[in-house]
Amino acid sequence: MKTPRDKWLHDYYDLYWNDLYKYSNNIIHDDTVAADIVQDVFISIWNNYDRLHIENPKAYLFQTVKNQTLQTLKNKKFDTVQLEVVYHLLSDNDLLTTEEQIIFKEQLLQLIYTKAQEILPTKCLEVFTLRYYKNMSYKEIASNLVISESTVENHITKALKLLKSNLPLSIDFCLLLSYLTLSSNINC
Repeated sequence: MKTPRDKWLHDYYDLYWNDLYKYSNNIIHDDTVAADIVQDVFISIWNNYDRLHIENPKAYLFQTVKNQTLQTLKNKKFDTVQLEVVYHLLSDNDLLTTEEQIIFKEQLLQLIYTKAQEILPTKCLEVFTLRYYKNMSYKEIASNLVISESTVENHITKALKLLKSNLPLSIDFCLLLSYLTLSSNINC
């Protein structure tokens, strides 16, 4: 005879496993990792069943899988995750909380900055950093670095072209960067 734990897990595993897997995979875009996350959630419930009080199993399972998937994604290096997927997650408020959007924004900005450090010439990187990470205007950058605004514009144009060709993005890079930095006057 099945115990209440066995029955609960058997019933909800059969009922929701496939939907939970699809949900996780839509976020992380990795079949194996998504399957592991769902399995881990059920194993955790199995191990902690006596301490849990689950009123709405479907909601509990989806929330737990979401949390585990986002935690996995948070810990994953972004060079292995397509940025356009994360970008779409950021704009889907039903999927991510404000806090989760902030985490992804920070990780995307860090990836862009890391790539910028790798490929941009020193002066170009300095101008790019002041513009997109310090939110300075072209005029402020020109004044700060004692260069002309057209030189600032040339550095920004060069930086964006180099980054556009060196980042794994299929979406509009300028749109992503402007969304992430919430700055104005982006000249792509």
